[in-house]
Amino acid sequence: MERMSWLSKLNPRAAAGHRASRAASLQSPVTADPETCLMVFKNHWAQVLRILEKRGPRAAQGAADDLSVVRNNTCQMMTLLAEERARAEGAAGPILEFVAAEDVLERLLGWHLQRDVPEERKVELLKLYEALVGQARQPLLRQPAVLRPLLRLLGQCAGPASPRLEGTLVPLLSQLCVSVAREPPLLERLFHSPGERSPASLVVFSLLVPFIHHEGLLGQQARDALLLLMAVSAGNRTVAQYITDSSYFCPVLATGLSALYSSLPRKLEVRGDDWHFLRREDWIGVPSLVLFMNSLEFCNAVIQVAHPLVQEQLVEYIHHGFLVPVMGPALHKSSIEEMIASTAYLDLFLRSASEVALLKTFLRFLLLHRHDHCTILDTLVARVASNSRLCMVSLGLFRTLLSLHCEDVLLQLVLRYLIPCSHVMLSQRRAVKEVDLYGKAASKFLSLLPRCCRRGPESAPPAQARCRFEPGPFRASSPGHGSPSVDASSVVTVPKPSTPSRISFFMRQSSLSTDAPSPAGTPTGSPCHRPGPFVAVLLAKLENMPQNSLYVNVLLTGLLAQLACHPQPLLRSFLLNTNMVFQPSVKSLIQVLGSVKNKIESFAASQEDFPALLFKAKKYLIARAKLDWSDTQGAAPSLRRSETLVKSRKPSIGELIMRHTNSPTRARQAAQLALQPMREGQAMQALAGASLLRGSAERQSEALRVKNAVYCAVIFGEFLKELAAIAQAHAVTSPFLLEPPEEG
Repeated sequence: MERMSWLSKLNPRAAAGHRASRAASLQSPVTADPETCLMVFKNHWAQVLRILEKRGPRAAQGAADDLSVVRNNTCQMMTLLAEERARAEGAAGPILEFVAAEDVLERLLGWHLQRDVPEERKVELLKLYEALVGQARQPLLRQPAVLRPLLRLLGQCAGPASPRLEGTLVPLLSQLCVSVAREPPLLERLFHSPGERSPASLVVFSLLVPFIHHEGLLGQQARDALLLLMAVSAGNRTVAQYITDSSYFCPVLATGLSALYSSLPRKLEVRGDDWHFLRREDWIGVPSLVLFMNSLEFCNAVIQVAHPLVQEQLVEYIHHGFLVPVMGPALHKSSIEEMIASTAYLDLFLRSASEVALLKTFLRFLLLHRHDHCTILDTLVARVASNSRLCMVSLGLFRTLLSLHCEDVLLQLVLRYLIPCSHVMLSQRRAVKEVDLYGKAASKFLSLLPRCCRRGPESAPPAQARCRFEPGPFRASSPGHGSPSVDASSVVTVPKPSTPSRISFFMRQSSLSTDAPSPAGTPTGSPCHRPGPFVAVLLAKLENMPQNSLYVNVLLTGLLAQLACHPQPLLRSFLLNTNMVFQPSVKSLIQVLGSVKNKIESFAASQEDFPALLFKAKKYLIARAKLDWSDTQGAAPSLRRSETLVKSRKPSIGELIMRHTNSPTRARQAAQLALQPMREGQAMQALAGASLLRGSAERQSEALRVKNAVYCAVIFGEFLKELAAIAQAHAVTSPFLLEPPEEG
């Protein structure tokens, strides 16, 4: 997954680099000796002081001229102060000492603020301070005589402001945050008490919060500056308590996501039959989605660097202020197009999040939140059975969820239904942990290859296993009672038998019920015998494989392969143990595959030119896969997280097929041109017959049925080879130790 590293982008020097043309540029560098510079500074200050000490009606009469004199002399003074270097051993220079002794900046600001200050004058003062802080050659902010009037000026800028004032204020605040990042002790100086009885406040932070969700450079500067403050204050509990208790940072950030989500397109423009998830090139041209993703990435970055108190409050606000009130209803819209869009957005958000705490709150929402008395996860599972693009988008979302290798997800989807072992005949329960050391399961899977697919090596595409097996990591959680709660605070490897885990806890809890025989009154079709709705809907969809589209079948078999790769004995035995005897009401994977094999062979027998159609379908898919693979070699990494358990392997033909076919790159355009004749002419004529293309609606439907069945035969053969490879890999890589048989 492509991930933006916010901190690596924040070069302290870069923040001031672009301001030379827009900020109040100070005069050319001063080359005179320090004594001369001090003398010149005092001369300018004397002229300013005469105006500052004016009283009575004459002061009001010459206000315009006085302002011009003060402005010109102040600019000269700030140039001299910025160019001055510190003395040996870090002591302040003579000009800075004079500024502190005479309280120059405080008196200047007091003169400007003695009456209603027009906004233009505030803009000038902000620009002056921005240039002074950014160009200073000695640590000016250490001096109270510099910092105190600056904070007083910032306090005058709170509240509504014009775009011009905002455009000057944010760069100054950003420059201050850069200075704090260079010199962290300055944070305590910024965290000041304006009055004796006033509580401490961080005015720089408070002024930046309203700009979190702004578009363009202004919003980016504000987010970068806030992130710098978060990183510096990560170990400061006092500042963290101020952020959580006295600021609106977390509410603004979380509720801003809700506002930004409401502006997202409710219907996505779909390009190509294989589209099923949002990639970066899909959303980078949608301004509203770019703005939302910037804010979501900022949330992820804040959780990465902030104090634990801020992390906890932010994820709670995201859960209760965005996920529950906004994402929940969005996923339950009545329109199919809106369901597709909201599901694709959720998948994108999960692939974009990298911090455990943020992923945890998303999973908590999916697994535990109920909408209309049904969990979000159950709603998404039910949509896999649909016959629209909603099925593909839902399968893509579950692929992302399984790629997280989270024990809670697997427990809710599959394992909680398998742990009681009620799906297995009582005499077979001891065989759950058996490992197929002799490759019998692999042989059984390969024996299911349809006869029509055994035409020799020259007609079959090379089988590249989608996944060489390697146990994936878990985000494990501590045992709990009742409804499981999501706990992804730690990341560990697959637990060994001696390692406590939620699965082993549930197995111990259910050991009494699993060892006892089923009650006589329980019917064979009882729901307690079923392997759960998720597995049931996948197997039902798999049994309907000849009627599914090519892309649904690739996603479906890929999802089942992900489950089969998992080393948990319960799941491994359910999917890959071909000798296991289940309850009569439970269909095994091997039974479903046998049914699909019979359907393919029956169709092949009824289609005279099936071998030719199969050969051309394989040829087309291999050509497309090769073009897709060559296109990805030099491509930049995408935003999405890797969907596979092993990153070092080459992708299977199915994975290459599912790559986006409308990428704007030249390589993609060349691939489309190369395949266009086959797509529009040869492939359709070969798979459906040229006459069918010009026929009635029934003929078009028949053409689609033939095409789906032929592609199904190709994918089915590859899937069987993949299952055989996974079954063999389990025999040599299973991390679970076989327990000795119980005596007695």
